[in-house]
Amino acid sequence: MRLGSFVKTPVERKRYAIDYSEWLDTGETLTTVTYAVSPTTTSPLVVDASSIGSGNTVAVFFINGGLNGRQYTVDVVANTSGGQIKEDTVLFTVRDA
Repeated sequence: MRLGSFVKTPVERKRYAIDYSEWLDTGETLTTVTYAVSPTTTSPLVVDASSIGSGNTVAVFFINGGLNGRQYTVDVVANTSGGQIKEDTVLFTVRDA
Protein backbone atom coordinates (compact mmCIF):
# COMPACT_ATOMS: atom_id res chain seq x y z
CA MET A 1 0.00 0.00 0.00
CA ARG A 2 1.34 3.45 -0.86
CA LEU A 3 1.42 5.43 2.37
CA GLY A 4 2.45 8.85 1.08
CA SER A 5 4.91 10.99 -0.80
CA PHE A 6 7.44 13.47 0.50
CA VAL A 7 9.87 16.05 -0.90
CA LYS A 8 13.41 16.58 0.42
CA THR A 9 16.59 18.30 -0.72
CA PRO A 10 19.77 16.29 -1.47
CA VAL A 11 21.46 17.49 1.74
CA GLU A 12 18.58 16.90 4.15
CA ARG A 13 18.43 13.95 6.54
CA LYS A 14 14.87 13.46 7.78
CA ARG A 15 13.14 11.11 10.23
CA TYR A 16 9.91 9.35 9.29
CA ALA A 17 7.65 7.02 11.25
CA ILE A 18 4.99 4.52 10.25
CA ASP A 19 2.51 3.74 13.03
CA TYR A 20 1.17 0.19 12.69
CA SER A 21 -0.80 0.21 15.97
CA GLU A 22 -4.20 0.39 14.24
CA TRP A 23 -3.32 -2.51 11.93
CA LEU A 24 -1.82 -4.87 14.52
CA ASP A 25 -3.95 -7.36 16.45
CA THR A 26 -4.33 -6.82 20.21
CA GLY A 27 -1.00 -7.62 21.90
CA GLU A 28 0.81 -8.05 18.58
CA THR A 29 4.07 -6.18 17.99
CA LEU A 30 6.54 -5.52 15.20
CA THR A 31 9.50 -7.91 15.25
CA THR A 32 11.49 -6.77 12.20
CA VAL A 33 11.20 -4.06 9.59
CA THR A 34 13.26 -3.97 6.38
CA TYR A 35 13.68 -1.22 3.81
CA ALA A 36 14.54 -1.37 0.10
CA VAL A 37 15.19 1.78 -1.97
CA SER A 38 14.86 1.98 -5.75
CA PRO A 39 16.23 3.06 -8.11
CA THR A 40 19.89 2.83 -7.20
CA THR A 41 21.79 5.96 -8.33
CA THR A 42 25.39 7.16 -8.03
CA SER A 43 24.39 9.44 -5.14
CA PRO A 44 21.70 7.20 -3.69
CA LEU A 45 18.79 7.91 -1.43
CA VAL A 46 19.41 5.72 1.61
CA VAL A 47 17.73 4.58 4.79
CA ASP A 48 20.75 5.21 7.01
CA ALA A 49 19.22 4.31 10.39
CA SER A 50 16.07 2.59 11.60
CA SER A 51 14.45 1.26 14.75
CA ILE A 52 11.19 -0.06 16.14
CA GLY A 53 9.79 2.40 18.65
CA SER A 54 6.76 3.32 20.77
CA GLY A 55 5.65 0.01 22.25
CA ASN A 56 7.06 -1.97 19.32
CA THR A 57 4.26 -0.72 17.03
CA VAL A 58 6.04 2.08 15.11
CA ALA A 59 8.71 1.76 12.42
CA VAL A 60 11.12 4.74 12.58
CA PHE A 61 13.66 5.45 9.84
CA PHE A 62 15.94 8.20 8.54
CA ILE A 63 16.17 9.14 4.84
CA ASN A 64 19.37 10.73 3.56
CA GLY A 65 20.85 11.77 0.20
CA GLY A 66 19.46 11.34 -3.28
CA LEU A 67 19.94 13.13 -6.60
CA ASN A 68 18.18 16.38 -7.44
CA GLY A 69 15.22 15.81 -9.75
CA ARG A 70 14.89 12.08 -9.02
CA GLN A 71 12.05 10.12 -7.47
CA TYR A 72 12.70 7.15 -5.22
CA THR A 73 10.51 4.43 -3.82
CA VAL A 74 11.13 2.98 -0.37
CA ASP A 75 9.50 -0.42 0.12
CA VAL A 76 8.90 -1.20 3.78
CA VAL A 77 8.24 -4.77 4.93
CA ALA A 78 7.07 -5.22 8.52
CA ASN A 79 6.98 -8.62 10.25
CA THR A 80 4.96 -9.15 13.41
CA SER A 81 4.96 -11.36 16.49
CA GLY A 82 1.70 -12.87 15.19
CA GLY A 83 3.28 -14.00 11.93
CA GLN A 84 1.80 -11.27 9.76
CA ILE A 85 3.80 -9.56 7.00
CA LYS A 86 2.82 -6.07 5.80
CA GLU A 87 4.35 -4.32 2.78
CA ASP A 88 4.08 -0.57 2.30
CA THR A 89 5.59 1.96 -0.10
CA VAL A 90 6.68 5.56 0.45
CA LEU A 91 7.62 7.85 -2.47
CA PHE A 92 10.36 10.47 -2.10
CA THR A 93 11.10 13.28 -4.56
CA VAL A 94 14.48 15.03 -4.25
CA ARG A 95 14.60 18.72 -5.19
CA ASP A 96 17.12 21.48 -4.51
CA ALA A 97 15.76 24.20 -2.26
